[in-house]
Amino acid sequence: MPAPARSRRPDADRTGPTGPRRSPEAEAEPDPRHRPGPRNGPSSHKHPGKAGRRRAGALAALLLVGLPLLGATVDEASGPGVGGVFAVTTVLGTGAATALVSRAGWWWVVPAVPPLVLGLSALAEVLGDGEKYQDAKALGAGAVGWAVRGFPVMLAALATALLVALVRLRRAAVRRSADRRAEGARRG
Repeated sequence: MPAPARSRRPDADRTGPTGPRRSPEAEAEPDPRHRPGPRNGPSSHKHPGKAGRRRAGALAALLLVGLPLLGATVDEASGPGVGGVFAVTTVLGTGAATALVSRAGWWWVVPAVPPLVLGLSALAEVLGDGEKYQDAKALGAGAVGWAVRGFPVMLAALATALLVALVRLRRAAVRRSADRRAEGARRG
């Protein structure tokens, strides 16, 4: 196969991966393709900046960990073991965190739920009734109980995260469809 022919144009060496380079005079003027607008400028409300995403992520992490921790504390203070308050706060924290983070942020919210449930229920139980778990055998038996009792909470929290994610995806699809119809109506 022959090699492609080289261009003999005088500005052939001024081309880049996106087309001809702009002259130095034109560089001072803003590129009209990159003017601020609804998708790529400071007026964008649909796409928060890096600071906004960080704040949402920090708040999501606080809700994901803080609400179940509060629930475990309340349950342990009202009696031995974690119970209904822990379950409700875990589900609420997971749902709120899933709603706050971006779709790309779901990768850390959803997998965090099972170890969080197991860890917080174990922490609450050991701190609340530490003399019961002095040896490794009692601690191992307790861990099995925490996993068994925590499993329904894990499932409910994961189901809530899935439901919130599906609602967000559906709303985004409906919004995109409406935007396309509106764009078609403007053109046609």
